[in-house]
Amino acid sequence: MKRKIFGLRIPMVLICIVFLVLGTRLVWASNEVTRGTEAVQLFTQETGTNASLISFDRKQLVDNIYKYTWILKVGFGEFDKIGVYRVIKERAPWVPIVAPKAVMMIHGDATNFDNSFLGSTVSNKVSVDQSLGIFLAQNNVDVWGVDLRWTFVPDYYPGTAYPYCYIDGCTFMKNWNTALHVSDIMVGVKIARTVRGLTGSGFGKLLMLGHSRGGQFSLAYANRETQIPVFFRDLKGIIIVDMVYKFSPENQELRDAAYERYLAVKAKYDSGIYYSDEGTVMKYIAYLAATSPDDPSPIIPGFTNKQAALFVLSATYATFEPPLKPYVPFYHYLAGIFDQVGIPQGLQFTNPDYTLDIGLATPGFQSIGEDIDGEALMSDEVEVPYDDYLSEINIPVFYVGAAGGFGEYGIYTVTLLGSTDKKTLIVQLYPPEAVALDYGHSDLLWADNAKSLVWQPIYDWIKTH
Repeated sequence: MKRKIFGLRIPMVLICIVFLVLGTRLVWASNEVTRGTEAVQLFTQETGTNASLISFDRKQLVDNIYKYTWILKVGFGEFDKIGVYRVIKERAPWVPIVAPKAVMMIHGDATNFDNSFLGSTVSNKVSVDQSLGIFLAQNNVDVWGVDLRWTFVPDYYPGTAYPYCYIDGCTFMKNWNTALHVSDIMVGVKIARTVRGLTGSGFGKLLMLGHSRGGQFSLAYANRETQIPVFFRDLKGIIIVDMVYKFSPENQELRDAAYERYLAVKAKYDSGIYYSDEGTVMKYIAYLAATSPDDPSPIIPGFTNKQAALFVLSATYATFEPPLKPYVPFYHYLAGIFDQVGIPQGLQFTNPDYTLDIGLATPGFQSIGEDIDGEALMSDEVEVPYDDYLSEINIPVFYVGAAGGFGEYGIYTVTLLGSTDKKTLIVQLYPPEAVALDYGHSDLLWADNAKSLVWQPIYDWIKTH
């Protein structure tokens, strides 16, 4: 039975009144900020929606590229808040350029907007402009992004050295799933459209780019929009970066593996554990590799801390605990360099020290509701309300995959969409039999050669859409 996704806070678009102050340098005088905050408070009282502006910030990234940050309260809980970001050229201080092209970028698991799309701003190991977000902004694209609620959960419980969810339990994540996150992303999209209009770039629809889990959210967003009038829709195209939404019936073994993972995550949820600590584990591995690279690893016996970190990044498929299997054969984050006995020695395309900095800056905890949804979608064994109208999605779509990530397995989803404007790009640098060494899931964002292999084709597609 088809079900529509209701409960998305459509009235939240009205809080964009706050951002009328963005047009010039003068409008950000303190009295105007006060008036804007009061306007949001009045709006929330009238609509019954709990939403407020917590903070605003503007920061120079490189040359005339600036990042605007809004932190918004979107619920009653301590961590019911999201981040909304804009990265754009300025033609004068506080005055963004007029940018006809705009894209909303959605991050994936165990990461956030900065780590995914502005990674070079959290590390000094690469050039400051070596990020997809900055690259697009340098080419006059209006770049937007959202940080989901779980990115604001602290690493450690206050006053202790213990990871936060290990003490608190993070029971507030119980109802955090794809529907909630899509709802929050919608808030960011409405803000982006309104601010763009008020600052001269027009109120028109946006492109949406989602990497990994962000691709799942982008497709769920587009699926939902098919059931509302065209006038109220937000998207004019989607860019899915290395994600499988639905496996082909020809890959039944991968569907079965997804169902096994679904059962495992669902059992964890049913036991009262609503969070994933993947980010905490990754951060610990990165810390050991950064501070004691040559010491014996407590994670992988026989390896050094540096080798263990490289193994997790370049042989990710081997880190799934049996009987669980990786998403696709030889799935890995980054393409590695291995010695004759299979011990990792380095990375082929991405600076290892860069990835450690990104790992140290990753959020520690994440809700698992979206993971349950994702495995259900891939398995096609469990009914979820995020794939009922894929054939009615008729906006342009561009799928970009990495041969060593989800790669070609993501193309099947594109065939299910109703769009007549479809394009795919698989970054493959080796023959199929060497897929374990090929371009990885996160090489698409962080590799030294990603600008030419990945970002330029994405920009070329944006230019024509």
